[in-house]
Amino acid sequence: MFKAGRTTGRKRPTTMTIAMIVSGAVIFILLAVPLIVQVITAFRGPFLPFGVSSAKWGVENFVTLWQLREDFWGVLGATGAFVGGSTLLTLLMAFGLAWITVRTDAPWRRLISVLVIVPYIIPPIVKAQAYLLMLSPESGVLNQMLRLLPFASDVPIDPYAFPTMIFIQALTNVTFPYLMIVPILTNMDGSLEESARVSGASWPQTLRRVTLPMLWPGLLGVTVLTFILGLGSLEVPLLFGQESGRDIFALKLWTLISSNAGELPQYGLAAAWGLVFLVITTIAFAIYLRATRNAERRASVSGKGFRPSTMRMGPWKIPVMLLVAVFVLLTGILPLLALLWAAITPYPVAFSIDAMLGSTDFGAFGMVLADPEFWVSLGRTVIIAGGSATIAVVFATVLAYGIARSKKTGWVKAMDLFASSSVAIPATIAGFAMFLTFMVINPYIPIAGTLLALVIAYSYRVSIAYRSSYSATLQIRPELEEAALTSGASRFEGFRRIIAPLLMPTVMAVWIQMFILGTNEFTLPAFLATPSSRPLSMYIYAMINPRSAQLYAPDQGAAMALIFTLMVFAIGYGLQWALSRRAIGRARKPVAAGLPDLAAPPVPAGESATVTLAVQRQKR
Repeated sequence: MFKAGRTTGRKRPTTMTIAMIVSGAVIFILLAVPLIVQVITAFRGPFLPFGVSSAKWGVENFVTLWQLREDFWGVLGATGAFVGGSTLLTLLMAFGLAWITVRTDAPWRRLISVLVIVPYIIPPIVKAQAYLLMLSPESGVLNQMLRLLPFASDVPIDPYAFPTMIFIQALTNVTFPYLMIVPILTNMDGSLEESARVSGASWPQTLRRVTLPMLWPGLLGVTVLTFILGLGSLEVPLLFGQESGRDIFALKLWTLISSNAGELPQYGLAAAWGLVFLVITTIAFAIYLRATRNAERRASVSGKGFRPSTMRMGPWKIPVMLLVAVFVLLTGILPLLALLWAAITPYPVAFSIDAMLGSTDFGAFGMVLADPEFWVSLGRTVIIAGGSATIAVVFATVLAYGIARSKKTGWVKAMDLFASSSVAIPATIAGFAMFLTFMVINPYIPIAGTLLALVIAYSYRVSIAYRSSYSATLQIRPELEEAALTSGASRFEGFRRIIAPLLMPTVMAVWIQMFILGTNEFTLPAFLATPSSRPLSMYIYAMINPRSAQLYAPDQGAAMALIFTLMVFAIGYGLQWALSRRAIGRARKPVAAGLPDLAAPPVPAGESATVTLAVQRQKR
């Protein structure tokens, strides 16, 4: 991207150019190679595409898929209803909560914001397990509470009913769209809505003609990303779908590659399934890009006169707060209570005072803490999450800097789109594609089933780091690097000594988010982990899964889930606290450094403050 260094005979690539090429190659390997292997597998053989005698080019997998079209349409319909229904419910809840906390005068709005975010730290497999316990027909605490109502049946909520699955999936994903909708609402100028109301428009008319047209590019993006997130989620389909008999796409893919007794895994057919759904998500992502290409036309923040407005809730305040209380009860309090009750009871028993006094003990917690496999799995989790976050952040930051500082040619735009594309790949497809890739290269590079394979697979979410670093780089004026070049520094030195320190707060914040995502990850290890490399999320699933006969211990699984949640909470907020302390320290230094130094030579008139800062950094 940058000019090569001047030599006597020919131009040689600079260190910065080499760093960018390496970063681009790593991201290409993470994103493109597994998908290419999956496409080849779909067209070559029923098993692996290479290294087996039965592998041959053809469309047999798609022919088989068409012959099973009744099953195909069933899976497609069930997946559409499951993912589409849960996405709709999730967006309604997330938008409502964001609206309450940003645009109304509801009490305890800051507390509500915190309570909505708390479920984010609970690992998805733990949340799914908690809902399964909470809705147990006999001992589930929610069904017990509902049975107290005069009109309730013996089993008020069937945990394995399809609508129940959709609602549970919606509850588990609310935090993600909430965090994305809050800034959209915050940055919308409320004077536009006030003008509509002054002109005589009712609230529904204002919402339809002003609010939604202004917000729809952002809301469309949130909708697409929430849909892709739901499509790649395996936890709820795995725990609830097997009993309900509904074939959701994620569960179907996982079943096809799981070898049952007397059957070979059908990698080719699974690749064909994955390719179909990859096309669907690509189309959805393309629609989103096309719809939001002119989003800046709807920008309402102009600096002068901008002011967010709040709506008085009046008599609606109490009903709205009751709905918020029900949401917090369903997403935080009852799931954790169900886990605690399952951990202190040796077998499923309904909650009662007699049971609490006579059938409870905390021995499961001691057994978990004394279990060496628990600590080994926890160590693997930290290694995988930390290693993958580091890989993604380092290479994404280098590539984002290079692309942000390059001319916007077609090649640069294509690289920008490619590096941002992992958000359009559902986790199930990424996990399966990685699984195929490691199986193909295993005769030459034996890493299938190892921690290294999991570290590489977890790094596929590199787009999160790339987009954050790209935005942060654009906020740094290029005069800083120009000052460094004028002082004789190379591009790489300018990046290492000036840009990288300025990007460090963003980089560390992204690293923490990706580390937490890695600790909570379940879908990727479900496709890739073996007993010798499984992280803690998979070990918890083995403890609560009746099919894992020797490991099955639901009370220890519930205790382990609670301990794991507390650890993720402590690690996540501990890192955030350390980062904020470091940011405060960095903020104080410029203040001290900015005091006039009477012994220093005067700064020439007209020299900018940014150039001065760059020169000072060079002197250090």
